[in-house]
Amino acid sequence: MGKYKAGKETKEKIYEASKALFYENGYTNTTCIKIAKASGANVGLINYYFGSKGGLGIDVYNEFMFAIKTRVKEKLEAAHIETTLLMQTAVEMRMINYNMRTNKNFSHFYYDILNENIIYTQQSVMTDFYRILAESCGLHFSEFEIAFITYTNFGASVATNLAYDAGLIDCSSLDFANANIDQLLTAMNLDKKIIAQVINESYEIEKKISIRIEKNFIIL
Repeated sequence: MGKYKAGKETKEKIYEASKALFYENGYTNTTCIKIAKASGANVGLINYYFGSKGGLGIDVYNEFMFAIKTRVKEKLEAAHIETTLLMQTAVEMRMINYNMRTNKNFSHFYYDILNENIIYTQQSVMTDFYRILAESCGLHFSEFEIAFITYTNFGASVATNLAYDAGLIDCSSLDFANANIDQLLTAMNLDKKIIAQVINESYEIEKKISIRIEKNFIIL
């Protein structure tokens, strides 16, 4: 029992240290040696508990995605706004877009894990999220189709965000968010009228709630 407790505590220290370092320095600039030093753990325990630095990166990403979904749902309920899962997803995308523009620590980490192919080589929660979203819309995609939508959206996201931040896509942040939502829902083959409604209504909802990503990926 004592060994199990000590092991659990060590794993948690490694995870919390990596999360703090990923936020401050990005994923790429954070080495396993730095994580070990910050956590006070042997560097070999990173692979033992998480498989690799990539395992830590995807765990932090997955926790963040779960947390932002939970916080958006809580904010909607607190504001007495009833929505569908489709509308909630569009609102989440707007909140992520806002924080990508305003929180450089968050965008740095996000770009790093995409550029280093962490998302493409580790199990991401987004495949499950998109599967549940499709089912809520009455769509019955195969596993291949869900995976294709997931990773196509990832690839397009990093390319368009980088291009937007570099000034290669000349539009407002609002138009950019609208285009991101349109892109995902079009890939799901939803009706254009439904897509337009989701874009318009999620924008109105965005005016009523706010989500901020703070230090160490804390979501307020």
